[in-house]
Amino acid sequence: MSGVMHDHPECLRYGAENSDVMRAPRETSVATAGTKGNPDMKIFSICCVRDENDIVGETLKAALAWSDRIFVFDNGSTDGTWETLQDLAKRYPKIELVGHDDRTFTDELRGEIFEARRHVASPGDWWCRLDADEFFIDDPAQFLGNVPQSYGFVFSATMNFYFTDADLKNYEENPAAWLARPVQERLRYYQNNWSEPRFVRHRSDLRWGGLIWPHNRGRTLPSRIRLKHFPYRSPAQISRRLAIRQQQPGLFKHEANRALAKGGRADWIDKDPMPVHELASWRDRVREAVECDVDRGDGMFLTRDDLMPPLPSPALDLVKVGLRRTEVGRAMLSTLVRWRRSQFG
Repeated sequence: MSGVMHDHPECLRYGAENSDVMRAPRETSVATAGTKGNPDMKIFSICCVRDENDIVGETLKAALAWSDRIFVFDNGSTDGTWETLQDLAKRYPKIELVGHDDRTFTDELRGEIFEARRHVASPGDWWCRLDADEFFIDDPAQFLGNVPQSYGFVFSATMNFYFTDADLKNYEENPAAWLARPVQERLRYYQNNWSEPRFVRHRSDLRWGGLIWPHNRGRTLPSRIRLKHFPYRSPAQISRRLAIRQQQPGLFKHEANRALAKGGRADWIDKDPMPVHELASWRDRVREAVECDVDRGDGMFLTRDDLMPPLPSPALDLVKVGLRRTEVGRAMLSTLVRWRRSQFG
């Protein structure tokens, strides 16, 4: 492992793994196959995609192994993604295309898709936010099948894979040959420096419309499911990504700045009300390989609790769950959320 560990007091592991000291980086392996705690449980994935033609096929095919249905919305792709999705939907019945337009993207769009398809789920099933550039390390069916009934919300431990100076050198030697390889084989340098929600448990009164996540989603599981994220994959793809996301710096704050964070500091932690909006090129997203950990293909990954945002405090999470059960409580939480956004973005 390269880089220096930073002593951030907020980076303690919470819940079942709560400790009075910061946990050191630790290697974890891919979970072996096991029996689901609920063999009748189903997983429904929601995928919103735009201009990800170089990877979306690999992502959806991988997700078919554990998703019972995948609902896909194309947000106005112009790079061939829509045509690829149509072909995949014809070949794989579990993939359902639910829309195709170029509206301005918001995270609430997934809630609209949920409300239109909620009838397929039963209490105890799960809904996944499936991003088009992610692959799960842990088998979601096994992981979620063993989540206790008292929990309804699961965060990721995200391994962000980078296009590094070492990758650039290999790419420039033979771009066509390099790009022809599957993304998980050609990109090996990563940092476990992010975490965000990925699964919510279905219930008959779950309400997601107009929200980023359902307000009555239940308690947060104190352990995280691991996944690989490939946001930067080639010079052309990075250029397209920046052209799209730098148009919405408030939503995609991590792409508003020109440069990536250096050393062991996490890239995507929101510290300021609004980031400084600086136009970037693909070269600004090339990371130094020496700053990263390496996926050697042996199933071992370095978990960095010191770089991931902390999970919610179990006590505070329990209070929020109680407040969300009543209209008055939800109003109080909404007021607090609006105040926080006005102060911190």
